[in-house]
Amino acid sequence: MMPVLSRHAVSDLLNGIGWFDRISTGLGDRFETEFYAALNRVKDNPQHFAADHHGFRPCRLQRFNAVLYFRLDGERIVVMGLFVSGQDASVLQDRT
Repeated sequence: MMPVLSRHAVSDLLNGIGWFDRISTGLGDRFETEFYAALNRVKDNPQHFAADHHGFRPCRLQRFNAVLYFRLDGERIVVMGLFVSGQDASVLQDRT
């Protein structure tokens, strides 16, 4: 299965890259690399990540305090969001 990024997930990723780059030059690049590593883990074994009662499956980034959320939609993995620590992930329910 190939992952598909929702428009929200793309926006979350770009915002995260910018935010980390403002903290330290190059940190945004490392955040992006870590995001794609998490995406590869999801792609390799999406069933490994347990779904919550809304069907969202979390995958934690390893070097950053952030979580990628995805859903399985038939033969697709749809990434619904990327939340850095402190952000309210409950907005996922409004993302379709």
